[in-house]
Amino acid sequence: MKILVTGGTGFLGRRIVSELATSHSLRLLVRRGSSRERFPAGVEFAAGDVADRASLPPAVAGCDAVLHAAALVKIMAPREEFDRINVAGLANVLAAAETAGVERMVYVSSFIALGPTDGRTLDESAEPRDRAWINDYERTKTLADRAARQAIAAGAPLGVVYPGVIYGPGEMTEGNIVVRHILDLVHGRLPGLIGRPERRWNYVYVDDVARGVVLALEKPAPGGRYVLGGETVRLDEFYGLVGRLAGARIPSLRFPDAIAKAAGAAQKAWAGLRGTTPQLTPDLVEIYKHDWAYSSAKAEAELGYRWRPLAEGLASTVAWLKETGQMGRQVSGG
Repeated sequence: MKILVTGGTGFLGRRIVSELATSHSLRLLVRRGSSRERFPAGVEFAAGDVADRASLPPAVAGCDAVLHAAALVKIMAPREEFDRINVAGLANVLAAAETAGVERMVYVSSFIALGPTDGRTLDESAEPRDRAWINDYERTKTLADRAARQAIAAGAPLGVVYPGVIYGPGEMTEGNIVVRHILDLVHGRLPGLIGRPERRWNYVYVDDVARGVVLALEKPAPGGRYVLGGETVRLDEFYGLVGRLAGARIPSLRFPDAIAKAAGAAQKAWAGLRGTTPQLTPDLVEIYKHDWAYSSAKAEAELGYRWRPLAEGLASTVAWLKETGQMGRQVSGG
């Protein structure tokens, strides 16, 4: 099967490409200036951008399937950029695939499109309702999910997957937020934590998501939608594992939400002046106020999807950080 992949240069995208390349012919849509290095032999490249509709027909020509994983995952970016890439980008890819007569398409959404779960465990049946948006990423991923469901209802050969909170080895992009957080803990850059310890998050190893995406593409069910998650654990359990496996000293101080939001607003303003990425923002504080707990039971039953326990995945991640020299001088545990 010849597959056009968007978003193949990102944290998850590179893992998906590695999985697909063993059995399929791949063409990657890459923007000008994006890296074309460290990809499997035989991968083709097509210059283009999901936000540029005119660049897509040549890229999709001759392909049997499209995997749309491109998204803007940034802490700070203009509101219109999120709309242009996350919402209009999906519409553009859908239009190009329809015109080309592509028979299979999978869109990589996000757990955040399904919404906070607060006291519950949700799955792909959750409706993408309007709510008080935490940030533009949540807003645009939810709107794109709504558009994807409408396309499915209209007969598009489209499947959707919803990865949980992804972590693991790979590109240190802003999307690799969990590993960046682990490094902050290891190097003692966090004076305190945010979020109540009993909050539950669903963590999933990046390789497991990549395999799940491939399963969704290779075993298509008309209109199939699947959560691709991992283990749901409390925040205090997560930090306990990081402390034990990475040798990090976990701060005992927890900042009240109001203080954390004020500090985040100050950091965000300062980062905006300096053109840097803030460590804390008000919307990050808001994310930590919620549960993000999801079930992958449908993907497990219908696709044969499997995920590894968090302790196993974190151990592999820490080993990779050590091998690549990113751990540096560790702060002793205690």
